[in-house]
Amino acid sequence: MNVVFRSPVGALLARPWVDSVGLFGLRRWYLPMSRLWAAANAAGDDVAQFRGGIGTALSGVWSDASLARLLRRHRVAQEGAAGARAAWEAAAFAAQPGDPAVLDHQRRVAATRHLSTRGRFYPLLFGADIPAARWQIVPPGEIERDFGGTAPNPAQLYAAPAAPVGFTVSPSFTRAGVRQYWLKAPTPASRLARRAGSEMTYARMIEPVGTTACETLIFGSGLCLELELLNLSEDPGARLARAGWRVVEPISPYHGLRAMPGFYGGEPFFAAGPTSAVDLVAGQTIETAALVGWCRSRFDGPVAVAGISMTSFVAQQVASHCGTWPAAMRPDAVMLISHSGRMQATAFGGELSAALGLERALRDAGWTPDGLARLSRALDPAEAPALAPSRIVSVLGETDRWVPYEDGLDLARRWKLPEQNVFRYPLGHLGMPVQLVRDAAPFERLRQVLRDA
Repeated sequence: MNVVFRSPVGALLARPWVDSVGLFGLRRWYLPMSRLWAAANAAGDDVAQFRGGIGTALSGVWSDASLARLLRRHRVAQEGAAGARAAWEAAAFAAQPGDPAVLDHQRRVAATRHLSTRGRFYPLLFGADIPAARWQIVPPGEIERDFGGTAPNPAQLYAAPAAPVGFTVSPSFTRAGVRQYWLKAPTPASRLARRAGSEMTYARMIEPVGTTACETLIFGSGLCLELELLNLSEDPGARLARAGWRVVEPISPYHGLRAMPGFYGGEPFFAAGPTSAVDLVAGQTIETAALVGWCRSRFDGPVAVAGISMTSFVAQQVASHCGTWPAAMRPDAVMLISHSGRMQATAFGGELSAALGLERALRDAGWTPDGLARLSRALDPAEAPALAPSRIVSVLGETDRWVPYEDGLDLARRWKLPEQNVFRYPLGHLGMPVQLVRDAAPFERLRQVLRDA
């Protein structure tokens, strides 16, 4: 894949047109198939429950008998993934015997097979308007009761853990030239602890072989990305580790190993909003503080935090609030990739939210742009960062309309980031990961910032 991204084909992919094509595919195929897949996960062999979990009626050509056959085939893959994960968890975190490399590989193979069963539901899209999500938007009145006001208090929302978090460390193994192992602990974020599936914090560690003297990068992922479930020959963490970074890949709430029952990976972030978005951003920010503290207790050298797309909001909150955290939990630098200074503009104005149906779902639940703006202040970055502007790197796509570029650039200017710390590329949202494979300059700048700190 790296060869492709660095080739002329990669140059074509790192272009604005990719966003329009990707948005069409998400809206027309991937997300509706994901909704069917998630409904099948919850239903097991129960055809009636499956029909009820879709959110709309299927075409009349689909009999209960044909759906039962489809669900039985799906359940085989689902149970295979659950069994492989249980075996991996037991060996990784419960001291049960087993080869960590083999069990990790088996877990990924089974999970990939289960994820790929989405394709079996493609024929069900014909003759039916399958929704992109199982909408459970929280109305404004419940927000006020939940948080005791029209918006949560950021000082409370982003408070660091009261004590260091004791992570369980899995046995390590070496694959593709890098050392890998896992961390696991109960989440220190009290609101996440009440969300099924996200009660535990998971993070994958990837290190260069033969050295411990390197910079550490805690790097969050994007919405609906579940790389830890995929059987890949190459992934971003391994690529960065071979470039000399120690990489910590936290698993975001509602995704992958932390998926919520009855939903596909990432779906609750928008489908159960807006509190689900608040809980993910605030919760992963608190978990990031814990990870920074753990890394400092374990390794020498500086620690940086990076986030792309969805987790850029997490990284922005780290940069905004880490000044009140214990010194051991504060990062030395932060990198924001495909970020925006206003969550409200992303939810009411971003092309992705419109395609998902999020704008309509919010309005149907009683939300107005003004009402959401009040709540979104808890997710927006502070007026000034807690870190020195010279220790913050911004990476933006100039044609990004999913997470609007203008708001990201405005934040970089408002925070007075040095010009050499701001990277702007003539591409959109989906082209950015390809661009970062083709051009490592933002990571090189981040490393220089760490060494100058």
